[in-house]
Amino acid sequence: MLLSSFAPRTLQKTSNNFSKTRLHSHTCAIIGGGPSGYYAAISLAERLTLEGKKGEITIYEGTGKTLQKVRISGGGRCNLLPDTSKPVRPNILSSYPRGSRELTGPMSLIPPSSILTWFNTHGVDTKVESDGRTFPISDSSETVINSLTSAASSHPSITIQLKTPVISLKPISPHGYTLSTKTSQKTYDTIILATGSSRFGYTLLSSLNHTIIPPLPSLFTMNCHEVKTGDLKDLAGSSLSNVEVTFGVGKKKLKTNGPMLITHTGLSGPAILKMSAYAARELWEMKYISVLKINFVHDLDVESLLGDYKLKNRKRKIRSATPDCLGVSKISKRLWNALLDSIDVKDKLWSEISNKEFNKLITQLTQFEINTVSKNTNKDEFVTAGGLDLKEVNFKNMESKLHKGLFIVGECLDVDAVTGGFNFLNCWVTGKIAGEGVGGYFREIDYVDDEEEG
Repeated sequence: MLLSSFAPRTLQKTSNNFSKTRLHSHTCAIIGGGPSGYYAAISLAERLTLEGKKGEITIYEGTGKTLQKVRISGGGRCNLLPDTSKPVRPNILSSYPRGSRELTGPMSLIPPSSILTWFNTHGVDTKVESDGRTFPISDSSETVINSLTSAASSHPSITIQLKTPVISLKPISPHGYTLSTKTSQKTYDTIILATGSSRFGYTLLSSLNHTIIPPLPSLFTMNCHEVKTGDLKDLAGSSLSNVEVTFGVGKKKLKTNGPMLITHTGLSGPAILKMSAYAARELWEMKYISVLKINFVHDLDVESLLGDYKLKNRKRKIRSATPDCLGVSKISKRLWNALLDSIDVKDKLWSEISNKEFNKLITQLTQFEINTVSKNTNKDEFVTAGGLDLKEVNFKNMESKLHKGLFIVGECLDVDAVTGGFNFLNCWVTGKIAGEGVGGYFREIDYVDDEEEG
């Protein structure tokens, strides 16, 4: 479904004078030249074109380049979306530790598949990889950037101001905003704030009496005692195909699963990154000193399988190989021996393993304790938790509940997700809805102006 195919917002008022709406040029400033800002600009331009209206849409970018986050995403490949064939509920929305409830409505209005269709029809052929991430077939973020910049340049109403940071916003009566840069001031009917997780955007919102949930890191790898100096110190580079990670604070327990990588200093991989997102605030409050429990074989009845293996291999040395009932893809020989070392099992035969030692081994396989000591930043996919309090935004049009004509999108919001294209999906969807919302707001102020003139 194309961007221009969504119906405009229905006004609450009706009047015989509505058909007299003036065709003067409306103005919208978009602060931030990232994915949500670009998509909002294109959406608004298409809406104005569809309605035969004039408009002036200006994107203000403080740096010398736009779409920088798109450029570096996925190591330069740009993971622009998750697998959009999956259901929004529960599959897609469950990937948002913060914001899943609020995004339910927007993703019903703007299905993720419609975003994929837009990119496909604007020069981006895509593929879905085995882990559910969507990439351009070109494996180049420039393909996505060219799609967005070409779409924007096709609309004369869109202009871009580079190296032009905005320093203040002031509402004016009866509607509109004065936008100030270092060198000029200009008045706009509407503002779309698309500044990502930058402090600058939060400062602008705070100046307008909005509430900011304190930002803190999400999506990071963990430094761990067991890897640096403990039981796993010789396992750097080991990859585990599917583990379950549990983190508990009081009565609260969080669980994630997926691949995990043992690094030189700790743990990484999707299972750890997901946990760092879901437990971002709790880990921050604990200064990243915590205990994680790893179940290496969570999808197996390991006690039964290993018990049968023990009976059938009584004369075999326990260290000779990973038991085939567990699978080398789950437990490598190096990891197997490390787990045996952790419970001080010598090179015994299986028949010599006591019940106490067997139970300890089961515990290490299913509840291996990892003591985290600090965090690392996953630079390719760095995401911040925190941002504008979601209670202060109307998700039907992304408009501020405190200031008419102010729209907030993307990572300005207290919305974040795990890796896999979900954060970009938030940018595309909220940008699209804001563009539509601004179009609706233009109709409202036209209506009010007409009433005042009448």
